[in-house]
Amino acid sequence: MGEIFENFDENPLGSASIAQVHRAILRGDKNDVVVKVQHPGIRDLMMTDIHNLQAFVLFIQKTDIKFDLFSITREMEKQVFVFTLMFLAKHIYPSFMYFSDM
Repeated sequence: MGEIFENFDENPLGSASIAQVHRAILRGDKNDVVVKVQHPGIRDLMMTDIHNLQAFVLFIQKTDIKFDLFSITREMEKQVFVFTLMFLAKHIYPSFMYFSDM
């Protein structure tokens, strides 16, 4: 982390079920940034939840429900932690416009 950040505050600004955010200062340009750090093991936990949901959906599909619920869970599985740089830039950049003291 020392190669990227000049300073990294180990006390989180906030925390939620999947991740927490920390204030940091970039090395070089000295910009203040907010870094989202995923909790350890969260990906495995989320994949377990999705696989349990898939098992439940396969059971439910044996009934008269005529809807492809399993495909929905497969799409959820593909989307877990699929964040591109453009996605992050699109959603994080506006916060710097509104919170200039960050």
